[in-house]
Amino acid sequence: MSGLPAEFGPRVTVRTEEHLAPGVPEQVRAQGFESHGLIIRRGDRVVFKEADHRVRIEDVRAALRRELVLAPPPS
Repeated sequence: MSGLPAEFGPRVTVRTEEHLAPGVPEQVRAQGFESHGLIIRRGDRVVFKEADHRVRIEDVRAALRRELVLAPPPS
């Protein structure tokens, strides 16, 4: 995930939360995640969310392309 800003440009930022930081376990449960997950936001709006080990990088890239209005890469 840390390579996404280099791949998609400066409009994409990645933030990770330390799993034992105060308040993080409550945030994880509030999102419906068992232990971790990924959320893509555009402002306050959630545009993609996937829990735990179901996150696929292809889905993340597709969601980012959709939000950034980018054409898919050539096959």
